[in-house]
Parts: sequence; C-alpha cells; structure tokens
Amino acid sequence: MGTHLVTGSASGLGAALRGRLERDGQRVIGLDRRDAEIVADLGEVDQRRRALDAAREACGGALDGLVCCAGLGPYEEAKAITRVNFFGAVALLDGLRDALARAPEPAAVAISSVAGAVDAILVPEYLAACHAGDEKRAQEIISGRDGNTAYCNAKRALAQAVKRRATRWGALGIRLNAVAPGTMQTPMLERLLSDDRHAPGVRALAVPLGRAASAEEIAGTVAFLLGPDARYVHGHVIFADGGAHAVLDPDAI
Repeated sequence: MGTHLVTGSASGLGAALRGRLERDGQRVIGLDRRDAEIVADLGEVDQRRRALDAAREACGGALDGLVCCAGLGPYEEAKAITRVNFFGAVALLDGLRDALARAPEPAAVAISSVAGAVDAILVPEYLAACHAGDEKRAQEIISGRDGNTAYCNAKRALAQAVKRRATRWGALGIRLNAVAPGTMQTPMLERLLSDDRHAPGVRALAVPLGRAASAEEIAGTVAFLLGPDARYVHGHVIFADGGAHAVLDPDAI
C-alpha cells in the first residue's frame, strides 16, 4: 500500500480518483478547501505553505504519489484561476518533489485540459510569466481578460511545466505526467452548461466518441499513470478526451 496526496479531493475528478485509489488499497491524503484531511486554498501563498507542511507531516516525509487536481473553472475570475490552476498546482509539485523522491517508485500527475491545446487564445507573455515563476506579473497580464482565456492558458502552462520538469524529475526517479481531460461529467461541466457564456463553446467541442467521460473513467487513466503498468511513461501529456484533440490538431504527434 502506498500513500498518495490528491488535491481537489472533495468533488469531481478528485473525489472519483480518491475512491479509485482507496478501492485499489492505497492510502489517500485529501487536500481541498473543505471535507479533506488538509484544508487549504491553493490560491493563497500562505495557505500553500501550510498545506505543504501538513502534507509532509501526513506522509511521514515519503510520498508514493501526487495528483494535482484542484482547479477553478472558466466561470471564475481570471487572476484567481491563475493562482489556483497554475501556481497552486506547481507549488505542490515542486514543494513535494523531495518527499516523492524518498519513495521507492514515485509518480505524480498534474491535471491539465484539452482546453490548453486551443492555440487561438494563447497569451505568450502570460505563459512566459508562469514559467518564470512570476505570479504577480502573470496576474497583471491576465487581469481584465475573461475566465476562459485564463483557464486555457493556465492549463497550457501546467502541461508545459510537466514536460519542462521531465529531465530533472526523471534523474530523481520520479515519473511525472499530465492528463488533459475533455468534456467530463462533473459539477464544473454542469455549471458551464448552465451558463449562456460558456455552454455554446462546450457544446461546439467535437468529440469523435460522441459523449462526455465520467469522472471515474478519467480517474482510471490517472490511476494507470500512478501505477506499475506505467513505469516507463514519463514527461507526457495524455489526452483523455474522446478524440477531441485529434480533431483540434490532427497533425500533432
């Protein structure tokens, strides 16, 4: 049995993943703004620090798996999305890297999104600020833009951050990957479909399989990446999107 930390564990994909891992016999430490072993808002710098201290204590200094699942939807304010979806996730990844390195076969997964593959609304200077670790500048750049732009760019930056860490993390024996879900049956999707600003875009996404995924299906993909059958999968962004990315960019490898 291993010990895994899952952020965003109180609802949606995080809750589904927690259930999957526990059924597989794993110990799960949940982190969320409510109903979790560690209660914290990853959009706040001081709460990230407290969350990291609590996580290190809860896992005894060695962590077998980490999933950064907590995130705000496109209907939230752009700066808040930036703080949680990118900087909060990266703070947990980097802050728990040493604890992961102490485990025998550690793995980490960051939850990105197929929305991050939408090139039309990319903001290059925002991505650069994210990768420079300049949270203040990233918020300044995204301020005044809509939540969808912030969401797509933050999820793009997170996927890039995973790939940029592959060399260093691999040398430490830690496998690091990202999963980019498409349309998924969660409270976030329900809220998007009930909002006239976002529902048309969601419905317009071409999905060759013709349906939304259940949260449990995406949790299965994440569980695979955390487990022994994925021992040689590292530094990748796995699109679990029913084929949507193949439609968006059929020539991408």
